[in-house]
Amino acid sequence: METPLKTVSAIIPVFNGEATVAAAIDSALAQEFDGGVEVIVVNDGSTDATSGVLEAYRGRVTVLDRVNGGPAVARNAGVRAARGEYVAFLDADDIWMPRKLEKTLAALDRDSDAAMVYTNALTIGIDGLMRGSTYTPAGEMRAPTMEDMLSGLWNILPSTAVMKRATFDAIGGFREEFATGHPQWEDSYFMLVAREQGRFVYLDEPTVLYRVSGSVEESLKRRRVWKDDSENQHTMRVDRYVRNSELMQRLVRERFGDRATRLIAAIRRATAGLLVSVGLTAMLDYDRVFARRCYRLALHYDRSNAKTYLRLAWTWLPERLARTISAALPPRIQRAVSGPAHA
Repeated sequence: METPLKTVSAIIPVFNGEATVAAAIDSALAQEFDGGVEVIVVNDGSTDATSGVLEAYRGRVTVLDRVNGGPAVARNAGVRAARGEYVAFLDADDIWMPRKLEKTLAALDRDSDAAMVYTNALTIGIDGLMRGSTYTPAGEMRAPTMEDMLSGLWNILPSTAVMKRATFDAIGGFREEFATGHPQWEDSYFMLVAREQGRFVYLDEPTVLYRVSGSVEESLKRRRVWKDDSENQHTMRVDRYVRNSELMQRLVRERFGDRATRLIAAIRRATAGLLVSVGLTAMLDYDRVFARRCYRLALHYDRSNAKTYLRLAWTWLPERLARTISAALPPRIQRAVSGPAHA
């Protein structure tokens, strides 16, 4: 009697991904895998030309159109519609290498106690060109223990992961309370709970092309939208980020208690670091009021960073005086208080 072929459901959430989603879908359809691949694309309320791009794939992939709810809601919706025994995630701006599913499924099947398999990834720029670096930090090129994951933020790229559908259901899916726009905390929490279901297997081999910003200009463009919030005109996107961080800390504290003290400290440091980077972008645009707000929030999460106090004080200098002093400072000090060198 022949062994039935395995079926993997590839879940691709997309929001305004007209430039990249076709490459993601094509990479899932082109898998060199001795099994079935069901591709489910969740169009999460895109307002650009994403719908037109997806129209060309109807019949070959399942397309779910829904109002914008964020990556957690979109992924959960995709899994609910899935029929595969296994679930694999693929972000709309990432690309699977041809044997991604073959390698990860083989590793998962070799270890009956494994809850999830994930791998390294190669980084590419917005233009699709190789950046010459890998995603996983040198100190994390191994499967984490539960203690590892409760001691700091462990870098696991969802696009590299595969698990049994039964494991996803046992986790309960992604937490949908996280506000849209900043998926990093919902990913981190999902991985924490997944690790409770069993050990992870890590393959130190790239199976995914991970798209990252390729220039200072691209990074600045992303950070400049933090003063806006499409969900609520009375708030800013930075407020959503802070809400997500607070939610992550609360969920971790409630689930793991004192075991997660170091993890919560790491979450707070990461929150402060990102807020400082947004504040520096605001200073580059001479928006000292918004920069001041970011620095104050950063100090709430990390009171020990002396540079943040200096940056906060810098926001109170009269603009003409700040420009004069900045011009006389070494470039490294200029960047530390006034933001990146190029807009």
